[in-house]
Amino acid sequence: MDSKRRKTGDQDVSALRLASRQKYLAEREAQQLALLRRQVAEEAEEEQRLGNKLSERERAEFKKNRQTLELAEARNAIDDSRLQGGFHFQTDSDDPLLADTKSKNDVLYRRHNDANDSRNESDIWEAEQIRASRSQIKTSVTSDDYDFVFDTANEVRFTADDVARMDPAKQALEAQLDAAEKRSLSIQETRQSLPIFKYRQELLDAVANHQTLVMVGDTGSGKSTQMIQYLAEAGYTQTGKICVTQPRRVAAMSVAKRVAEEYGCKIGNEVGFAVRFEDKTSEKTVMKFATDGILLREIMADPLLSQYSVIMIDEAHERSIASDLLLCLCREVCRARPEFRLLILSATINATEFSEYFDRAPCFFVEGRAYPIVSSLSIRT
Repeated sequence: MDSKRRKTGDQDVSALRLASRQKYLAEREAQQLALLRRQVAEEAEEEQRLGNKLSERERAEFKKNRQTLELAEARNAIDDSRLQGGFHFQTDSDDPLLADTKSKNDVLYRRHNDANDSRNESDIWEAEQIRASRSQIKTSVTSDDYDFVFDTANEVRFTADDVARMDPAKQALEAQLDAAEKRSLSIQETRQSLPIFKYRQELLDAVANHQTLVMVGDTGSGKSTQMIQYLAEAGYTQTGKICVTQPRRVAAMSVAKRVAEEYGCKIGNEVGFAVRFEDKTSEKTVMKFATDGILLREIMADPLLSQYSVIMIDEAHERSIASDLLLCLCREVCRARPEFRLLILSATINATEFSEYFDRAPCFFVEGRAYPIVSSLSIRT
């Protein structure tokens, strides 16, 4: 008797579980169908609003969702009286492809008999899972949908400095920017502290008014590094290049690198040098440092130095064969090209003799030096 009651109780519990499960599935189906209707409506509005801006993938996805909704609504519209044992036998009016289906067994095994469908059960299950994951409802949530409550007293407020301290990459970038800014300010301060800086405008006026200028300045006054930048800033690079000659290749390379650093460019771009066995110039180069021999070789190919607007012969007191020939040829270039400018720079030059040789060219004296110079004679003593 007890076993009979126990068996009856188990049957009642199973019936309740089945009824609860069926109720849950019905509610779940209605909920999913409502979400699908909402998604299709939003997609229709988006398709009408954007039009041709939608991609092919988005159009295909919208179309698939509409077809899914139509199939679901058609399934709900089917009369339950036509369902036999949980299976729906379609007629010719339902689907012409299933017109020859006569039994429940045919419906179940029709896919297995189809020669064009070689998928197994696991492939079908995986495809259904992928389709279900792709068709997840994505709805936009606005602040009006939910009532958020925040305790502003316990908020943690971060400043820009706090965020920078928390980000190591940003911290390193700011450190590099600060170092570059300090270096730039240091370079500008050094340029302005040179003795030649206070003669800048006078030098530019003298170059504009005279074709040849003999410039005498102490070592360390800045004539080799600053004068070429003054001329470039004044616009002389718009009509041609500016070339500064040095008697030695090491001097040409070191001065060029210093000018490139002050000008804010890499060597070989706007500032470059050309010495024996090494040429660091390009099409962008407008300020060029070269040895006397390199420029002498160029003047043999181009006697008028047509690509240069200004030639500066530095350390003219060295009086090498190349520099003396270069001075003679540059004097002829000055007579043939009125717009050409020639500057002769030195620290210990005999300015009077050079002025006489270049048709009484004016002499400009730059006084002062940025640092003390120890001569070789004082070292010997």
